[in-house]
Parts: sequence; structure tokens; C-alpha cells
Amino acid sequence: MRTLPTVLRGLAGLAACLTILGVPSPARADCERLLVSGYHSTVHVYDGCTGGFLRELDARTRLNGAQAVRERDGLLYVVAEGSNTIVRYRADSFEFVDFFVSVTGNPGITGVTFGPDGDMYLGGYNSDSVFRFDGQTGAAKGEVVRRADGANGVDNGLVFGPDGLLYVPGFDSHNVIRWNPATGRSETFIASGSGGLLRTRGILFEPDGSGVLVSSEGSGEILRYHRDGRFDRRLAQFEFGPNGMAYAADGNLLVTGFGGDRVERVDPRTGQRLGTLVPAGSGGLSGATFLTILPPTAAPEPVLDTAQIGSQYWVTGAGLPEGKRLELELFSSTGTGFGDRFNAAELAEKRWGRLRIDFTGCDSGEFSWASSAADSAGFGDGGYPLERIAPNPASERCQAEGFASVSGHEWMAGTWFGGPARSGEGLFIDVLADGVVLAAWFTHRPAAEAK
Repeated sequence: MRTLPTVLRGLAGLAACLTILGVPSPARADCERLLVSGYHSTVHVYDGCTGGFLRELDARTRLNGAQAVRERDGLLYVVAEGSNTIVRYRADSFEFVDFFVSVTGNPGITGVTFGPDGDMYLGGYNSDSVFRFDGQTGAAKGEVVRRADGANGVDNGLVFGPDGLLYVPGFDSHNVIRWNPATGRSETFIASGSGGLLRTRGILFEPDGSGVLVSSEGSGEILRYHRDGRFDRRLAQFEFGPNGMAYAADGNLLVTGFGGDRVERVDPRTGQRLGTLVPAGSGGLSGATFLTILPPTAAPEPVLDTAQIGSQYWVTGAGLPEGKRLELELFSSTGTGFGDRFNAAELAEKRWGRLRIDFTGCDSGEFSWASSAADSAGFGDGGYPLERIAPNPASERCQAEGFASVSGHEWMAGTWFGGPARSGEGLFIDVLADGVVLAAWFTHRPAAEAK
């Protein structure tokens, strides 16, 4: 299909009126946004309603080895394990903000979370420890969980629970350690291998606080434990290694995983798999490690571009042609407003004047107007040669019959203007089944009235 700029060439004003044919946005403003980290790719953004790929959060050059993503105070904190860096972005627009913290010594940063104290806690896979930083300045405050505490290979699911304690997954120790900020002490919460736990990744507390879900990547399972750490049951089994988990707005559990590189829906009560939301590899996702959900973005209030409120002016008319001449009474409609402000009862319709076209060919004519009588708008009189902007089936039939012998008036229908010298105004003409011709003249206010 030919685009409007190609068909209308320089008719800029008329094309602007037809932008109702523009392409819609690919994302719905009322849908959640899913962020899935790809260790071998980057962080990928998906539509929470359809699962459709929307964009990459950023290039892999910044997010090499993408791991945990957390939102806090309108900012996203993203782990780039490849550089041991926390990169920040705006949560609404995904605009890059800064490199907030870079940790030296290659601790293999995987997880990030924030405590009730407002501080930021980072899990180090290589260091088998958890580092503490000031949540506002990024200043280092030392280690709070160490290798001797028993969490080997601290992974990206570390999170503070509803009890205010820090829960730390041990990928290589196949356990979960719990750290108490009040005492500074660590203890085993889930023993190594409990319930078949193998390669611990994600930790997700149930909304009612009755239990906790833990992703066992090595066994391909999501396991449920009681709030005291006792094993309850296997909730769900996968053919890939599940790791990232989050609750969607509808209450279902969303799961991603290494080797699957997709997002699946799961019933959080029964563990029944409800189908795939994000297909495998969508948007280039590779090496899925973490999943987080952001609420829908509130649509920003539009800012009126007053530069686009100019001199445009429409008059319209309808009537029956006589032979190859079209002469119509034209009327203006004023008095109401745009969008929700529109009220048909406020319209004031007044006679503007007369339009006349003496067609000289299937694609040409002499156009004139008269608006100087006492009962007119007083725009004056004038005219110019008219030409069709582009052929249509009706004009092609006219050409085939020959203008001298063409029958009916359907060939008048189309979009007309005064050539390149009058680009920016034109006429829409339509011919109805009963022979009535409708004309709408898109023009401009007189110079004295133009703003």
C-alpha cells in the first residue's frame, strides 16, 4: 500500500489531517511489564498481557551477565555480573541513570535487594558472601554474610522476608541461609538438599505469609516450604532449570528458567502449568536467570503543542451536479471543542458561500468560490485550476470511457488540489449512491484572522 507521503507528495496540510491512519503503540498502558534477565543476552521487556516482546532494557555492553532486577523509588537496580556493577534505570521510561555501585575483586555479584533499613545488599557468587551498601550514596558498609556462614555460591534470589530477615540462596551448597540484622547472626533456614533442593536460585514468599517457594534449578523443580523452613511439597516440575519467579496481577505464578528461556504461567496453589506466556527465545532471550514484574505505567498527561493550532479551516457542502459542473452551497461549523469537549448541541452552522468546479477532464477542472454576498462569511471570491492528487478506480474508468463520453458522476470522487503551488489545502469529494455529491474543502483562515 502506498504511504500518504508518497501519494500526496507535498500536500503537507492535508496529510496532517489524515494521521488517523498512524501505527498504534505496540504496548498497552494497562498491562504489567515483565523484565526477564538473560545471562547470555541482556534484560528483555515483555507485555504482561500478551507476552509480546517490547524492547531490550539496554545493550549487553552495559548489562553483561544480567542477573537480579529490583525496583525501588521509581528506579530499577540491575545486576551486571560480568562487570560486578549495579546499573540504574528509570522504572517508567527505562532511561539509563547511572552506574550506581561497582564492586572490586570479582566477587561475582548476582543478587540485589533492599532491607528495611534502606540499605542495599548484594550477593556474591564467587565470594560466597553478602555485601552491604548505603542505599542512598552507594557507600560500602562491609560484609554481613560470609563464606563461613554456609551459603556457598550466593545467588540472585536473595531477598528480605516479611519478617525483616535476609534469606540467602546457596547455589552450590543447595540450601538457604537466614541473616538477622538485629543480631548480625546467620543460621540455616533450609538445610542442604532438603526436599531434593539442588542448586538454589529464587526465593519467593507467598502473599499470605504461610510459606515460601524456592526454585531448585538443578532438579527442575519449584519446592514449597513452611514458614519455619520445613519441606512441604514439590509444587511444580519443569524440563528446564527454573529460577526467576513472580506473582502476576491475576494471582498466577510466572516462572522463567535457564535452558527454557521462556516465561510460563503456573497455578500457585496446585502447581498446574497453565501455558507459555513468553515463547522461548523471544526477543533474543538467552540464559534466563531472573524475572521481575513492574506495574502498568500511567499514561502521561498530554502536553498541548500550541504550535499545531494554526489557521486550518474547513467548509463543507452537498448537492447534485449538473453535467460536468459541480456547484454547491458551502457551510461552516463552529462553536464546540476537541475530543471530550465536543458537543453537537453547541455547533453553529452558517452559510459560508458557494463552490463551483467546471471539470475539464477526468483529472482536471477549474475551481472557484464566491464568499462576498451579504449572507456569506465574506472571504471574498477567487479560483484556480484543479487537479486530482492520485488516480482511483473511478477516475481510471473515466479515462477508459473517455471524458467526452463518460456517464454518471462517480469519476468526480477523489482527492483534489491546486498543484504544488497550493500544497497545504485541497478538497475531498465523494459521490453517494443516489447521485448526491459531498465536498469538503480544507483551507485556511484569511490572513487577518490567522494565528
